[in-house]
Amino acid sequence: MFDVHEPLDSYRTSLKDNHARNTADYFDKILLDSGIDAKQNATTVSEIREIEKQAAETGSSNGWWKFLRIVCGIVAIGFIYVGLTVHLLWLAVTLALLAIIFAKLNPIIKGLEDRLGGLNEQRAEKEALAWKQMEPLNKLYNWSIFSELLQQTVPRIEIDPYFTYGRLTNLRKMFGWKEDFNDPRSVIFAHSGLINGNPFILAQTVNHWTGSKVYRGSLSISWTERVRNSNGQSTTVTRHQTLHASVEKPFPEYADETTLIYGNEAASDLSFSREPSSLSKLEDGMISNWRKGRAIKKLEAFSRNLTDDSDFTIMANREFDALFGAIDRDHEVQFRLLFTPLAQQEMLKLLKDKEIGYGDQFTFQKSKMINTIEPGHLDGFDISADPQKFQSYELSYSREFFNKYHNELFKAVYFSFAPILSVPLYQQNRPVASIYAGIMREPSCYWEHEAIANYLGATKFEHPDCITRNVLKTSAKQASDGAQVVQVTANGYRGINRVDYVKVRGGDGRNHTVSVDWVEYVAVKRSSDLLVSDPVPPENPGATTQDPSILNARFTDRGINISNVDERRSIAFAMLAKKKG
Repeated sequence: MFDVHEPLDSYRTSLKDNHARNTADYFDKILLDSGIDAKQNATTVSEIREIEKQAAETGSSNGWWKFLRIVCGIVAIGFIYVGLTVHLLWLAVTLALLAIIFAKLNPIIKGLEDRLGGLNEQRAEKEALAWKQMEPLNKLYNWSIFSELLQQTVPRIEIDPYFTYGRLTNLRKMFGWKEDFNDPRSVIFAHSGLINGNPFILAQTVNHWTGSKVYRGSLSISWTERVRNSNGQSTTVTRHQTLHASVEKPFPEYADETTLIYGNEAASDLSFSREPSSLSKLEDGMISNWRKGRAIKKLEAFSRNLTDDSDFTIMANREFDALFGAIDRDHEVQFRLLFTPLAQQEMLKLLKDKEIGYGDQFTFQKSKMINTIEPGHLDGFDISADPQKFQSYELSYSREFFNKYHNELFKAVYFSFAPILSVPLYQQNRPVASIYAGIMREPSCYWEHEAIANYLGATKFEHPDCITRNVLKTSAKQASDGAQVVQVTANGYRGINRVDYVKVRGGDGRNHTVSVDWVEYVAVKRSSDLLVSDPVPPENPGATTQDPSILNARFTDRGINISNVDERRSIAFAMLAKKKG
């Protein structure tokens, strides 16, 4: 296995094409394993498209005939009105013509509607046939495909089958991970694993905090005044004014975030943070060079300042310090040990790139042995590789989407790791392999449980009075025979309508009361039980788990069908029970 010390160049010259080839080969393999008849499916889909074309033409034609009927009706109403006011003979002729027109139009419209209904039935039958043809392939999509493809392309990155307590405990005890990170968050999805033997978590979470919202109200007032007109005469005029008032109240805020958490013992006393820099996006030119030069001069002045508590000493590579930042670093020796000239060079390539990757869109925070990266390019990107994404009745679409999604996902995830890969010391520093012994034989942890609950849908757990998003938190209650009973608590808010009355002075010289409607958000929560069945680890084939068919039956009784959730979600099935308000 090779280390990736030049992440940008490696992606451009080899990894991008290698992954595209690996992805295409994987699809071809499962297609072959499925045994489906590609030509037969193509024929069926072609027939569906022809039926859709005929249905579209029929529907359009039907629409025009209906429009013509409406126009005739409107014209007839006009003639009827004239007939009532002019002559009854005119009215009789109009009604007769109208009857003839409708006698002609209605059968045409009825025939088109019948044809359209028949075409829709034909399409439904053909689509059901196409789904049946694709069923063997659709069953072969699973949660582990992405991890297999990723490790095939970049062997140094390994993704766990599921997130265990052992992996979490290792991050906490060996690397000092603080779990208060999770307190305001709920895990939507998480990949855990190793980069060169060091643990990582790549998680998408929903974060919650209490912010504020400004509510506004208004009041229209009027009053009379005596004024003199242009002739000097006294007259009365009415003035109008709209008074405005506002109040600021607490408001629950939510944001979807993606975070990479990486543990490494290298430079274990060093902490720093950096944010994306606008300097990274500058093109070459006189003004851009002037802006960079100005930023460098500020850093040089900051470095020479001996009156503050900062130990910052500017690097020889001034451009690196200007673009990367991290001026709050607290251990200059270890910072230089980490960011060697090669690491600085590769980091600058990442920051200044505008064509291959995503450029400077990441924050980077190091706190002793924990590195936290927030890759902005992953905002809104689904990293789950949910098998349901790829299920389709059309083989050509499945192939195209499978390849496109996995290539985009590889790029997005790879460049999330790129800031770590650009530092050679991180790859040279590997913990003793024995510390991971038995980790994957342990049960799944609460990160995985929250992801399962969110996968099922927060609305299944929410309090009936909740009007906001929910943050789902879990805790294990008991475990036996390969299964855990997990309590899921949905935390949200109910709303109470309130009114504040604000005094506002009007143009009439008097104070007026302006009412402002606002909503008070009161916390509500509801707890439910989730039965989680972990897969049997290959190292312990004698272990037993709950019978999936029994659990699935319990699901069906509750109207929840999640039989598609398999081993990647660390469960055979999950079960809602004991709803508690």
